[in-house]
Amino acid sequence: MNEKTIFIVCLMFLWLFTLSGCCTRAGIRDNGDRAYEVRAHIGELSERQTESAIASEQLNGTLEGAREKSENLSGELTRSREQSEHLEQSITDGAGDIESLAAILQRIRARGCRNNSGKAGNNQ
Repeated sequence: MNEKTIFIVCLMFLWLFTLSGCCTRAGIRDNGDRAYEVRAHIGELSERQTESAIASEQLNGTLEGAREKSENLSGELTRSREQSEHLEQSITDGAGDIESLAAILQRIRARGCRNNSGKAGNNQ
């Protein structure tokens, strides 16, 4: 009985070895072609990744330049707004000064007409 069991086990191992050999040979036969295709794709992906990195750096530089320009424009707008407010204040103060000068001029004319009515001409 022992010899029969050992014989059956040996036959099963031989049968499994034969089946695994067939499957392995079929799988290895086309494996070389696929490896070359994969290597080609890896090389192509590497080139594209390099191009992508370069483009990313260029975009980062462009964005940094745009950010700096935006900050400069923002500063110029702030200064322009301050100058506009200063000019508006000057105009308002100037209008008050003109009114004040007009009142002073009216008083001078009125005083000049009363005190020196004989000497005053028609310069009113």
